[in-house]
Order: sequence, then C-alpha cells, then structure tokens
Amino acid sequence: MTNGVFSDYALEELGFKFEGDEAYKSAKCIGAAEEEMEVKVITKLCRGIVAKERVKGTGRGTVKLTAHIPYDIYMAMYGMELDTLIDGVKGYGRNSVHKNFSMVAHVEDEDGAEKLVAYPNCVVKTGKSRKIENGAEEVAQIELEVSVSPDEYGQGVYETLVEEVDETVAETWMTAFTPALVQKTV
Repeated sequence: MTNGVFSDYALEELGFKFEGDEAYKSAKCIGAAEEEMEVKVITKLCRGIVAKERVKGTGRGTVKLTAHIPYDIYMAMYGMELDTLIDGVKGYGRNSVHKNFSMVAHVEDEDGAEKLVAYPNCVVKTGKSRKIENGAEEVAQIELEVSVSPDEYGQGVYETLVEEVDETVAETWMTAFTPALVQKTV
C-alpha cells in the first residue's frame, strides 16, 4: 500500500457459499465487479429550509458481476437443480428459486497489497441471460446483478486490508468467512 492509499486494481478471486454448504466454491476468472451500497438520507427542516442532514448506510446494495462463473455455482445461483428432473438435467422456470449465498473476494492494488471483502447475505436479482456468438474471437462473460442485504449484525459488506487483521482471520476469510469471524467478543 503506497502512502496509506489502497486502490482496487485486480479482483483475484471470488468465493460463493450457498445455504447448507460447508465451504466456499472458488471462481477466479473475473472480468469486473461493481459495488453500490444504498443509503438513507434523514433531513431536519427548520422553517422550510434543510437545517441538518444525516446519511446512514442501510446494509443493502448491489454488486454487478461480469465473469466466467463455474457451472455448478451458476446452477445453484439460479435454483436450477430441481428434484423433479432426471440426474444431469437442470431447468429454469417457475420452480426455480434463486438461492441465498455469501460471497467473498480477494482484491489487490497495483502494488500487490491485499484486501478481503465479504458480502454475507446475497441473492442474484436478475434472470438468466446469455449471449452466444458463432465465430466470436472472445468468449462472452456472464453478467448478473447480486442483491446484498444486511446480515444479523446489520452489515451488508465487510472489508479489511490483510495487513490490518490477525493472520488467522486473513487465512480463514476466503474459505470459511462468517460474520461471527469478525465480531468482537464481549
């Protein structure tokens, strides 16, 4: 990290853990990720003029992903593994319920400093979409929007620079992150 500045430069890895899974599944072929968290603006009027404003996070937001997502992760995201279909066949329709998951990310800046990010409560909020172009010189990536909601602690996203946390937390983040991992014990 140069002069105390961390600039997100490269998204090295994403991890996805679905409800009921014990471990995160890795995706390393990422094109882009764009995060936008929501706020609530509270205003105080005095004789019709804004006298005071407070802006607070809501814990809600959206992460837009452009990536090559491993097939099993993609199927789980869209709830395509249906009990009513024979083995090996997936389907998407009225019976598909998008699965909730947590998502972790390993980010580096231009100098190789590392940051860890976690979104503990996510669901894909867009329907399946794909583009196939015969003869294309580049394989199209999948684009999807992930809805982020607050967890039981009210947080929608957690992040830390690797150099600022205990080694155990840094080593555990991408494989076994839970919100409890980063809470102070009282």
